[in-house]
Amino acid sequence: MLYPVMLNIAGQKAVVVGGGAVAVRKARSLIDAGAVVKVISPEVSEAMNELLSGSTISWQKKEFAPADIKDAFLVIAATNSRETNELVQQSASPCQLINLTDDPQGSRFIVPASFQRDKLCIAVSTHGASPALSKRIIRELKEQFNDADVAYIAFLEKCRTVIKQALPASEMRQVLLKQLASPGFEKQVKAASSIEREQLLTEMLTDWREKQ
Repeated sequence: MLYPVMLNIAGQKAVVVGGGAVAVRKARSLIDAGAVVKVISPEVSEAMNELLSGSTISWQKKEFAPADIKDAFLVIAATNSRETNELVQQSASPCQLINLTDDPQGSRFIVPASFQRDKLCIAVSTHGASPALSKRIIRELKEQFNDADVAYIAFLEKCRTVIKQALPASEMRQVLLKQLASPGFEKQVKAASSIEREQLLTEMLTDWREKQ
């Protein structure tokens, strides 16, 4: 059983071994997450070349060697060579996170199918059993969320900050935070203007103070 987690890799060194389509996808997602990305490959695809020219990613035009990942926090082996991917795996230290794109069972982590809209991120994994099914589920879920959901989550973040500052840690504070995520409150927020949303929050806090 794998442990689901969201990683903060901003500023961390990440190495992608490979220069093809899969390597491009992995490198792009790492860049989006703020990692310092290095690509190791004797050749790269046109898509990878475009990524290299439009970002801070670096490329070492060479065959993989164990020293290439010595100081990496995270490593992805994404070549079309089983032998090379296995060498990457064998070269990783016990404290490094390593993913073999062709061998989920041999990986220390796998990357689930996902989509992200601002603060909303949804990920689905079948533990490598069927990546195709994971992607299908994500496509179906993606259709259920839109800009209104993104705006609602942004408002929830603001509410949470205000409530934590205004109220001491207590059971009532937890009740209010749960109320913010209720279907009824969500419906109110999505139907309200920005001014009306602020009023909703003010009314919630006023009601709490009156009950004290």
